[in-house]
Formats: sequence, structure tokens, C-alpha cells
Amino acid sequence: MRLVAVIILVLMCSCSNRTAIPSDVLPSDSMQVVMKDLILASQYSVQYLEKDSLLKDKARANQELLEKVFQIHHITREAFKHSLLFYESRPDLNKKIFDSLSAYANRQQKDLYRPKPLVKPTIRPVN
Repeated sequence: MRLVAVIILVLMCSCSNRTAIPSDVLPSDSMQVVMKDLILASQYSVQYLEKDSLLKDKARANQELLEKVFQIHHITREAFKHSLLFYESRPDLNKKIFDSLSAYANRQQKDLYRPKPLVKPTIRPVN
């Protein structure tokens, strides 16, 4: 009888939905957008805030910038960390997020390095 109970339990666990995301975790598309904004904010901090000679507490300014990102997306730092831990425990879902972020970065890089068309000046006759 125990063997039957163990087999049923194993079957129930194996048939569970592995792609389901718990309700207290950010959906993958939202997580992707938040992570993109956090990466951009961190890059801004490195490029501009670190070089600002008038800014006294650079670490605090960086933290405030990251908190603004959380406010924009109406989440807390704890909710983000909880979601991040979930996605780190699920490499299949985590890969999709990072592949999407990588594709976005590649598109942006192509746009940044694309040569700009030259605009020929127009010469107007003087009346």
C-alpha cells in the first residue's frame, strides 16, 4: 500500500506545471523590464554619478536611483529580490529573461553605431 501511495505522489509531482510562476513573483516580462531599467540606471551611475565632483555621497545617490526604478514599476526592493531568487532557481526561465536582455542590448548597439545619414545643406538664393 505504501508503494502505491509513493507512486501516486511521484506521479502528481512529476505532472505539476513547471512553467507556472507563483503569484508573489513578478511575471517574466515584468522582470525583464525591471532588470533592463536597473541595468540602465546602474550604467548611468557608473558613467555620470561616479564622475560628478559635486556629488558628496555617490553610493547613496546610486541607491536612490535604484529605488526610483522600483517606484516607477510599483514594486519594492524585497519583491524584486524575491523574484530574482525564484528566477535564479529556475535556469530555464532565467535564460529567457537574459536572452531577451541580450537581444535588446544588441539592437541598441546596432542603432548606436549605425552611421548617420549626411544632411546636405540647402542653399537658398538671396533676394
